[in-house]
Amino acid sequence: MLLTPKQVERYRKLEKKQLEVWQVVVRQLRVWSASSAGADDGQDAVPCRPYCILVNNLYPLGQVVSKKICDPPEVYPSPQTVLDLTLQAMLDPPTNTPQHRPDKIVFPDKNFVGQLRKSYSSLGIECSYLSESDGIDAYIQELSQHLIRKDLASVAEVSERAGLISGAGVTTEALAAFYSACEQYAKLEPWDRLAERQAIQVDAVGDEELRLDARHHVGRGTVFSSVISTRTGGGPNGEGGDHIRGMALFYTRADLERRVLPPGEQLALMENPELRRCAKCDKRAAPGKELKRCTRCKCTFYCDAQCQRGHWKDHKVSCTPPGSTTSGPGEHKIVWGAKEMSILYGPQTSVPFDDLDVIRKHSLPIAKVKGEFLYPSAVVFRKGDPSVPDMSELAWLTRALNAQIELVGKQPLFMQDTMGELLGLDDSEPRKLELQCKTLGHDDHLVIRNSTVLTMHDVERLRKVIKKQQVGAQKDEGETQEANETKDESDDDGADLQDGEKGCNVM
Repeated sequence: MLLTPKQVERYRKLEKKQLEVWQVVVRQLRVWSASSAGADDGQDAVPCRPYCILVNNLYPLGQVVSKKICDPPEVYPSPQTVLDLTLQAMLDPPTNTPQHRPDKIVFPDKNFVGQLRKSYSSLGIECSYLSESDGIDAYIQELSQHLIRKDLASVAEVSERAGLISGAGVTTEALAAFYSACEQYAKLEPWDRLAERQAIQVDAVGDEELRLDARHHVGRGTVFSSVISTRTGGGPNGEGGDHIRGMALFYTRADLERRVLPPGEQLALMENPELRRCAKCDKRAAPGKELKRCTRCKCTFYCDAQCQRGHWKDHKVSCTPPGSTTSGPGEHKIVWGAKEMSILYGPQTSVPFDDLDVIRKHSLPIAKVKGEFLYPSAVVFRKGDPSVPDMSELAWLTRALNAQIELVGKQPLFMQDTMGELLGLDDSEPRKLELQCKTLGHDDHLVIRNSTVLTMHDVERLRKVIKKQQVGAQKDEGETQEANETKDESDDDGADLQDGEKGCNVM
């Protein structure tokens, strides 16, 4: 018990209001303020969402009669702190109301019920569990806005945006699977292993569609995915600036190419017909012939009219004349596809409050990388306009995450080993990875292919590197048949290559 005998004696003398019910709720406010952490030695204080304790008179008043912002604000209150606040509320009731005890005190947090039942029982007060009452959200919002007006707290630009749970059909079970995939992806730090142009094609080839709910089904299809790794500000190499990290998903390769191609560069396949592949069947043109070009977007190629007709259902959503859907000033215009999606990682202040509430309530996993928590935030862009993904779109994002996790975590050499096929040095059937996985709890079958976006400069450099490697490999094979005295010579093979060229990882 957390009460002293003197306290028991004092509070039992107060009148007991029969049928009066209080509910005590602990919630985080929808603001950011300075926490007690990180403020030592002149460092910037770590932002936090302050915890607030509310004593709500459910019956008969139907209003909050006492509140307290915790100190330190980032620490969830102890049972003793909650008990003390309710005792204070008994001694300091609303105006024109005498001091008194309630008949019952209820909590939506079962831990407080177990910790405080004996103490309240000694005062003749019943203590039990009751789910959170209506109206608390509105009160928390009002209190948060009051602190902002008083300049005691602030909000970020994204704080009041709709959270993922607001997406059509999205459930907490689906979010749990999505956040788990986001955590695995972030822990692999793919933005430090791959360039943005080292993209993959992800084909969903399962025999049956994923029935997510009565309204949302996800079937077979193809998307393109790449890491997001952009450094802004800081030094010439990006040190000291912000590192934008995440994953991008595109519904067509043309949209991928528009997004990741460096300014002023030309796609290699636009200049060299030998590198082109049919968007429908992935085949090259026969020797001496060229693939047909889409006359509208001018960057998609087909074997013939039959392949074009078969691909039109997928291609029409993004088939736009070059530069027809743009945003941004001057030379830095962004060309938007009909539909794109991305997941960005950042601190908790970069995520809507709704998402943070769901993460906390359901204990969803968040990756911690190099001492930093990376919170994921997913968004859909429809011709550049942002929105929250629905259940089907969340499934495609999870598919792309699963594919990237397989690639980076288990098949790190796949992109290097398949580069020759993209460079026209290997005429064999393009290699692929097969992946059996779970997508939002459903069995799924994915195929992963290398879809790196290349410029002619890339092609010339990589061809040179691969040919040198092939010569070195042939030389090694011959030298292994000689006596051991040639071992020192074979160890030096490839020494004439520059750093970064031996692995073909030159994006």
